[in-house]
Amino acid sequence: MTKILSQEEIDSLLTSVSSGEGTDIQPKRGGGKVSLYDFKRPNLISKDQMRLLENIHEGLARNFGVYLSAQLRMIVDMNLLAIDQIMYSEFVMSIVSPGAIYVGEFSSPPSKFVLEVSPQLVVFIVERLFGGKGHLIPMVRQISVIEQRIMNRVVERIAFEISKNWEPLSKFTTDVGRFESNPEFVQIVSASEPVIVVSMEAKIHNNTSMMNICYPYRWISTILSSPDIQEKVLFGASEGTDEERKSMMRSVSVTPVNLRAVLGKGQISIDDFLNLSAGDVILLDGRTRDKVSVFAENRLVYTGTMGQANQNNAIRIHNVITGDEGHEKRRLQHKVK
Repeated sequence: MTKILSQEEIDSLLTSVSSGEGTDIQPKRGGGKVSLYDFKRPNLISKDQMRLLENIHEGLARNFGVYLSAQLRMIVDMNLLAIDQIMYSEFVMSIVSPGAIYVGEFSSPPSKFVLEVSPQLVVFIVERLFGGKGHLIPMVRQISVIEQRIMNRVVERIAFEISKNWEPLSKFTTDVGRFESNPEFVQIVSASEPVIVVSMEAKIHNNTSMMNICYPYRWISTILSSPDIQEKVLFGASEGTDEERKSMMRSVSVTPVNLRAVLGKGQISIDDFLNLSAGDVILLDGRTRDKVSVFAENRLVYTGTMGQANQNNAIRIHNVITGDEGHEKRRLQHKVK
């Protein structure tokens, strides 16, 4: 039943409201963080797959930057800016006309991709290859036929770096065969189909220029959804084969290692150290009959005794130090007394 308030209760409520008294109503605070999700554009690439793509294209940017630095005889810093998932129509509309657009093909699985290079960067590269100083033009202009042919060699190198950096996941060949200046004439997938756009930045003389690679999502999904790649993503690289282990052991077995024997330690003052001269003797804390510590690349691995062999100073190995024992002895050896 609904409770009927008396006149005294009504007067008390009116008094508390007019005086500002009463309990403050606080909004309920949620414990979790709210993140926006667009159901029209779901995230098709997982975080693990995104890390794979970042590793691939960071290596691509680094290798291509080294190539450009050698060809242009100047420092070119290439960096990976972002990897975005957008619709193909959005990518086409983002390209300024006239542009420098190259359409390429992958052999396996067969698919097309788009390489979009800033026209300012194309003109700069061509001028430097012809021996000029090179400058980034402020205005966008049409790329001439001669500039296109000169630039083909650089674009072929980009195509080579793409297939090389994708090789750990999938082996394929890359061919770039068509140049377009108008983005409306470039149609590798339907306008509503999702694509993955990789944006890279070239820094030259404190000036920046852009280069974009557009992959169809279907092509990337075909590679990343294979069982072998999924196993690498979820569980890391599989255990090496016997042949790989033997090859690694052969490489390690011929690697030179520096051995260093510590005969003893001594302490002197700074004043004595500054006044040392030829012929002075420093007293060590060890004896000739005591065991000496043998280090391999600053890691304690053996203990032995000093001696001579074929009129050369030598050390006879007595013990092999491994595991926690080696760590503890190493700590004691480096402890300052």
